[in-house]
Amino acid sequence: MSVQPGIIDSPQEHLDLICLNASTRQRPTLRGALHRLSDDAARLMEQHVASGLTVTFGFGSTFADTLAPTSRPKGLRGMPRFKGDEYDPAETQADLVMQLCSNVKFANHAVGKTLLGRLGGAFEPKAHHQGFIFSGTRGVLGFIDGTANPASEDRPSVVLIGDTDPLFRDGSYMAFRKIREDVAAWDKLSLRAQEDAVGRRKVDSAEYPDAPTTSHKKKSDVKLSGRDMKIYRRSYPFWSPFESGILFICYQADLGQYEAIKKSMVGGAKGGHDRLEDFYHAVEGGYYFMPPRPKKVDEFLGDFLFR
Repeated sequence: MSVQPGIIDSPQEHLDLICLNASTRQRPTLRGALHRLSDDAARLMEQHVASGLTVTFGFGSTFADTLAPTSRPKGLRGMPRFKGDEYDPAETQADLVMQLCSNVKFANHAVGKTLLGRLGGAFEPKAHHQGFIFSGTRGVLGFIDGTANPASEDRPSVVLIGDTDPLFRDGSYMAFRKIREDVAAWDKLSLRAQEDAVGRRKVDSAEYPDAPTTSHKKKSDVKLSGRDMKIYRRSYPFWSPFESGILFICYQADLGQYEAIKKSMVGGAKGGHDRLEDFYHAVEGGYYFMPPRPKKVDEFLGDFLFR
């Protein structure tokens, strides 16, 4: 497989997600910057191998349409505005996303600083998000996150593009949403009410069959034409004195997989919307195409935009 690192791998302890916009439309300038970023990322991952560093790049739909309208991945599109969203996806979508993950926070800092210094005026930062993994992979609501994730051996079939778009085989699609969580309101619920909302026991994340139909477990369990809609969550909690929540990141071979689950969560079927939606405030997000790793010496991440 030629999938980029940081997509089907298990999450490391620290995340820095940097969203950037192009500051020029000059193709040679953009090409040079992406070539440098691709080469430098490969070098830096080798240099920081002990930290488990991965550097992963992706591209937004408008950016791809501008540079390569006839040679873009088929499934890339802009994120829709889902019911309850408190932002306009067209305003928060970026041209380029850079995901830095490692088990040593300083590695993220050093590598991010180096890569941002190599942009050469081609891109400028739009947003920066930092997340971390709690002990036991619990989120700020106190429950284990990602319990229903596919096992490592099943992730490629869920996450990676295959025969549906052979030019971009082993690429993937990222859905990103910054979700502020109303922890104060959540903490006022009884343990049973919290478990009813999630559909799992808090102590060990075991599901229980008598959970309400509006529990997150049941609202996110979606089938279309007899096929289970699966995604691979690679999310990170975030916290500050002013806000806390989850940097929701998931990967899939088709963005329709995520959209089917999200529409079920906010929809009124099965007795109403997902109970967790009452505590979620989505304030930022976007879709990105994560190309496969270069296969030849003269290729780089994003070179499909200049063919």
